[in-house]
Amino acid sequence: MDASPSIPLARLPVGAHTRVISVPPEDADRLAAEGLHRGDSLEVVAQLPLGGPVVARLGRARVAIARTVAAGILVEAAGRP
Repeated sequence: MDASPSIPLARLPVGAHTRVISVPPEDADRLAAEGLHRGDSLEVVAQLPLGGPVVARLGRARVAIARTVAAGILVEAAGRP
């Protein structure tokens, strides 16, 4: 069985449902404090303009992730939760 290709979170469109494959080691503690961990499912709910953050729904919470950090978070396509 082929594995789904991974893509940076920052490149996904609004409405995409994904599963986190990896987070940058330098940001892992900060993202964990916000509730984001490897293996979590999330939905992209906004891509703010002018290099602004990516907003993701993680369970019942919404988390704003700096675009530079989101570029280092690798995700794979997931079905709707």
